Amino acid sequence: HTKNRKLRPLTLCSSEKFMVRLNKNGGPKNPEKVDRLCALFTDLSNKDMKRDLYIISQVIRTGRMLLNDSKKGPAHVQYRRPYGCAVLAMSDVLQTISELKEEKDFVLKVYTCNNENEWYQVHDNIIRNGNCLSPGLIISLQLLRGDMELVRRENPLIFTKGVAITRKLGFPDVIMPGDVRNDLYLTLERGDFERGGKSVQKNIEVTMYVLYADGEILKDCISLGSGEPCFPEYRSFVLYHNNSPRWSEAVKLPIPIDRFRGSHLRFEFRHCSTKDKGEKKLFGFAFTPLMREDGTTLSDDSHELYVYKVRRSRCSPGFKPPSFWDSFIHDFLVFQRSSKETFWISTQLSSTKLTQNVDLLALLKWKAHPERVMDILGRLRHVSGEEIVKFLQDILDTLFSILDDNTEKYGPLVFQSLVFIINLLRDSKYYHFRPVMDTYIQKHFAGALAYRELIRCLKWYMDRSAEVVRQDHIQEAMRALEYLFKFIVQSRILYSRATCGMEEEQFRTSIQELFQSNVVISPVFLSVFLSFSFLSLPPFPPPAPLQDTSVQEEVEMMVESLLDVLLQTLLSIMSKSQSQEAVRGQQYVSCLLSLLRQMTDAHFQHLIENFHSKEELKEFLLKILCVFRNLMKLSIFPRDWNVMRLLTSHIILTTAQHLSPALHKNFAQSDFDFKVWNSYFSLAVLYINQPSLQLENLSPAKKKKVLDRYGDMRVIMTFQLFSMWQNLGENKIHFIPGMIGPFLGVTLVPQVELRNIMIPIFHDMMDWEQRKNGNFKQVEAELIDKLDSLVSEGKGDENYRELFGLLLLEKIEQETWRETGTSFVTSVTRLMERLLDYRDCMKGDETENKKIGCTVNLLNFYKSEINKEEMYIRYIHKLCDMHLQAENFTEAAFTLLLYWELLHWEERPLKDFLHYPAQSQWHRKESLCRRVIHYFNKGKCWEFGIPLCRELAFQYESQYDYQSLSWIRKMEAAYYDNIMEQQRLEPEFFRVGFYGRKFPFFLRNKEFVCRGHDYERLEAFQQRMLGEFPQAIAMQHPNQPDEATLQCDAQYLQIYAVTPVPDSVGVLQMERVPDRIKSFYRVNNVRRFRYDRPFHKGLKDRENEFKSLWIERTTLILSHPLPGISRWFEVEQRELVEVSPLENATSVVENKNQELRTLISQYQHKQLHGNINLLSMTLNGVIDAAVNGGIARYQEAFFDKDYITSHPEDTEKITQLKDLMQEQVHILGLGLAVHEKLVHPEMRPLHKKLIDQFQMMRNSLCHVSLHELKEELPSLF
Repeated sequence: HTKNRKLRPLTLCSSEKFMVRLNKNGGPKNPEKVDRLCALFTDLSNKDMKRDLYIISQVIRTGRMLLNDSKKGPAHVQYRRPYGCAVLAMSDVLQTISELKEEKDFVLKVYTCNNENEWYQVHDNIIRNGNCLSPGLIISLQLLRGDMELVRRENPLIFTKGVAITRKLGFPDVIMPGDVRNDLYLTLERGDFERGGKSVQKNIEVTMYVLYADGEILKDCISLGSGEPCFPEYRSFVLYHNNSPRWSEAVKLPIPIDRFRGSHLRFEFRHCSTKDKGEKKLFGFAFTPLMREDGTTLSDDSHELYVYKVRRSRCSPGFKPPSFWDSFIHDFLVFQRSSKETFWISTQLSSTKLTQNVDLLALLKWKAHPERVMDILGRLRHVSGEEIVKFLQDILDTLFSILDDNTEKYGPLVFQSLVFIINLLRDSKYYHFRPVMDTYIQKHFAGALAYRELIRCLKWYMDRSAEVVRQDHIQEAMRALEYLFKFIVQSRILYSRATCGMEEEQFRTSIQELFQSNVVISPVFLSVFLSFSFLSLPPFPPPAPLQDTSVQEEVEMMVESLLDVLLQTLLSIMSKSQSQEAVRGQQYVSCLLSLLRQMTDAHFQHLIENFHSKEELKEFLLKILCVFRNLMKLSIFPRDWNVMRLLTSHIILTTAQHLSPALHKNFAQSDFDFKVWNSYFSLAVLYINQPSLQLENLSPAKKKKVLDRYGDMRVIMTFQLFSMWQNLGENKIHFIPGMIGPFLGVTLVPQVELRNIMIPIFHDMMDWEQRKNGNFKQVEAELIDKLDSLVSEGKGDENYRELFGLLLLEKIEQETWRETGTSFVTSVTRLMERLLDYRDCMKGDETENKKIGCTVNLLNFYKSEINKEEMYIRYIHKLCDMHLQAENFTEAAFTLLLYWELLHWEERPLKDFLHYPAQSQWHRKESLCRRVIHYFNKGKCWEFGIPLCRELAFQYESQYDYQSLSWIRKMEAAYYDNIMEQQRLEPEFFRVGFYGRKFPFFLRNKEFVCRGHDYERLEAFQQRMLGEFPQAIAMQHPNQPDEATLQCDAQYLQIYAVTPVPDSVGVLQMERVPDRIKSFYRVNNVRRFRYDRPFHKGLKDRENEFKSLWIERTTLILSHPLPGISRWFEVEQRELVEVSPLENATSVVENKNQELRTLISQYQHKQLHGNINLLSMTLNGVIDAAVNGGIARYQEAFFDKDYITSHPEDTEKITQLKDLMQEQVHILGLGLAVHEKLVHPEMRPLHKKLIDQFQMMRNSLCHVSLHELKEELPSLF
């Protein structure tokens, strides 16, 4: 009567419904439920919370068919009619309610559905776009975490409101034993019905009943939602004039288990008239049984039910369709199936007692067919894992029930089934059901006699482990050992309780025989053996050292028989890389720790004395130290097992303290063994550095707990390590330089007492190397190398830097080699200063400029002070990468050039290094040269790339590599073309002072000159620097800061523009050199920069300020020329001079003449085409200034007889100024001649104005003769 077919799902429901009945005013229909409309949605997992969850509220109206019906009075018949829907996206509110401990209100906007045909998916439409808005619902939400028992205990007030428990559809992630559930969820999907001769479509209502086999309607077996009582019948809502309604309405059927078999569902279909007569005409029905004949339930799927027509003659008011199967068969000829009408439902069963699997049902009902038990047990493997974990308790109860029924016959099959189930829980998909198994064993398992058969079957497997060729079944049994023994132990406990400990000796004997079987030891097997061995010992860990002599003897026996086996097995497991093996190793580790914890000093003493030779003792020490080191390195226990990790550390520390005297006594002095001592020191270093002991990372409360329980175990181990180091004597030299790095890592742990103990060891190392070699080069080299890597990993701080220098300088002061020692320690502390700056810049959100500056500082230190070439080269490449990322291509080229300069054109082989392969020095230098040339090209600094092209060309020519020679010559030629043709901007330069103690060391109280970016002016540069140093304050004056500013705990930035003073003066003075070439030399390879500050000495002359206008000229000399490996370099020298008013005037006129000459030359040689606005404006500016002031003012100030008389020493300078003025007139005349040739006719008036003003300027210069001008500029007259 049903056919299954998959339907395309809409938004999937995650939970049952919570139902609330409201009156027309929006309040509870039942007044007693005021303030009690509360639901608790349960069993939402973390996985559920990460999905797109929505709270969907469907509003169903009860009343007349049409909302706008004009009839007065109460409706004669009530219909359920769709009204509206509201949706709240949980992703919008989860973060809010997760942080609150109380309820928070949310408003749900209710959207009406204009087309009832779309009602079934209205919530999906709302999620996508929304519809028409109606008044809203107010709900309060609160997120509660934990299981139901915890929630009840922590929130008792919620449950006093009569909260409705609203369960998840389906099962939670874990089903604990005792959780009984039997719910069938049915969704009314859709139907297709005939019109039946009517002119309009029907208004169809579906009524559903649950009927037992005898035709009785089951009461209270239909729930529309939690919060309301159950009903004997369900009536669907009615969709107006719709012969193909789609309801998608879900109900819950909580049918008693004993009534499930034989029950069926009956669906009646009625047409509801809009006339208010109360008439509902039955026109058909459908039904489906809940169980199949084989005892399985209706499958979780969509089902198409046949619709049976009801003839009109049968439609009397008292008529009822057949209520059970026999009646239907009897009336088959009366009720014919309608071939054109269909009805669809879907079901989902959530039951821990009923199943849809035939094989599982046969197992649970095995007593009905005892002759089939063997076959039933064999078919258990075909049942899906989901079904097994769902019915885990019932299955286990059944298996042990079968075992009790006939142990001899069914024992092996029950054992195999148990092994299958246990191994199923090893699968990651079902691993979280292991606690369910544990709970079952502890609280529900009742097989008091099961241990006998389990031991017998297990021994049978173990005895045949070496004989059987195919060992799949044996391996499966070995994998299930842990839970098999848990069943054995619990079964024996139950038996002992019931019989007051009878047959104890037989049990122990069977266990010993089991352990003596021919089987490869596994972690679980050994842990079980130790568990049985420790039965007579106090619980782990013991509250105090063991005093009982018999117990001590048992511990001693286990040490002798098991300790070495444990260590060997752990080493074997730890050598495997598989994480699964590491997890299995937990059980071994737990056994080892249990054993070591039970051991006293006497046990250790006896253990050491039992070794027959030092070789045996050495082998044992190496094993146990290696296991301890692996415990530190491998993640044997999960990271959040802090208590276990601390306990492990405590046991290791105690064991090391017990074993260290044996190490010192047997392997020091003449019997020194490097391998054992090195293993011990390596363990100590790993121990001190392990993350679980870094108390600085814990909260104050946790830190106090650890200190109260164990103390700072790092300090205790450090004392132990230092003591052992002191016992080495002259053998210390064997650990130089090998232990320098590890010991340095220990000193960088942020614990003051630990640092005070360990730092002096470096003095010891320096002293012993000095004695042996006459220097301490190895200590020096290793310390610097390791310090760089350790600080870059985030270790070390300013306090460490100060303490390192203080302690070592104090120790070195007494030595004969104190001069070299002091120099070395000072260099190391200065290196630390730079490394800490570098690390702070790299790990923070610092700007590229700050990172680059810090790297340059560190790179120069490695080159100049420490001379560590490898570190120097590493930082060269780090700096180059930073420049490339910031698109500073010229600086990247200069940086890489540093490495290029270290190499030579020779065939000496080089090892692979950084990203370079193993190659000859010649080839590496060649590849570097090509990269540098490429970067100079991208930075448009072709003049720097050309000498490298020539260098490379010379090498290719000497190698007769004409193909490469041709390529490099073409590139060189292209660079010359680029110089002449491509436009390049002249950058501006800025002087920056960093004042105050808040700046990093490499900037603090220093001044730099920075090469600005293209188009970057002073204001933009100042904003950029303030952005890079947001805490800095901009100084508003150019004066040098006072001492208070330098020492204050703040940041001050002093920024102003400076002018480059080029060294290549020769090329700039050549008239025929194009300005594009000169432009490069004006702003590149510059080391001197100038800043002029005008001031008036004495009283300011109000009539002519040029008379008293002096210039304070500051020249800054950098440590390196710009551009270079950085966009900025430190000022290493300042020169300050005062320029007199006459010298200033001379300089101004000379510079202006040079500017005019260059511009006019460009127009004469047609380097500037078309637009002559630049020439017009420049000529106008000079001539107009000369007329209205400028030269005339200079003439008035310095050519005056009084000035000449009072300053006889300036005679030569005055003459120079006169010559420059005459030269300017000559240049202006040439400029006007060029302007006349190029000027546009429309601009002739401007040209005429310039000539007139030039005449006035010429007349004002009394030393320029009219005759000379006429000869030079005839065209103007």
